[in-house]
Amino acid sequence: MANKSTSPDEPKWIRSVTPAGPPARDSTRAASLAQLRSHEPERLITFRVSALSQLLGRVVEASVSTELGLSSRQWRVLVILYRLGEVTSGDVTRASRLDHSQVSRASYELADKGLVTMRTDAQDKRRQLLSVTPEGVVLLRRGIVGSQHRQQRLRGRLSQADYDTFGRVLDVLTEEAQALLQEARGREAPPAVDVAVRRRSRG
Repeated sequence: MANKSTSPDEPKWIRSVTPAGPPARDSTRAASLAQLRSHEPERLITFRVSALSQLLGRVVEASVSTELGLSSRQWRVLVILYRLGEVTSGDVTRASRLDHSQVSRASYELADKGLVTMRTDAQDKRRQLLSVTPEGVVLLRRGIVGSQHRQQRLRGRLSQADYDTFGRVLDVLTEEAQALLQEARGREAPPAVDVAVRRRSRG
């Protein structure tokens, strides 16, 4: 499939993340020592996005822990739950991009704080429905002020064109990352003999 055409005025950094197509993958290949020595992990997209994500996570954690007495995980669950209405923890998991165990733990913590209620679904006794309490709404109204401030600070560093481009880049990278994850999960485990050889070589 041909690449999507890019405008001459489009920033070089968005062109650089538009691949010509998925390269052939050979799990038996290895980089040379020269390639290994010249490898700069801090220039990788995975490294830079992960580092930014961790940094922003610490920003949110510092803000909501000081102002609201919550962890960033609890805050995300509370915000998503209010947006969705009364739903299951599985619904919150899908919307929040957190692991189900994280959502479950955060939900119980929020319930202990009186910010979330849990009740058994009358239609399906195996399901538990979550909803935000009035106290949770009060806390959300306070916390959203800080959330909007953080958005304004970050958004203010980008022009409208940069912001639009950034959104497209995130969409492209998210789609490709999902494909990479599916590929990684579909890989076959290495033969047992190869694992044994590697263990002996390390010994």
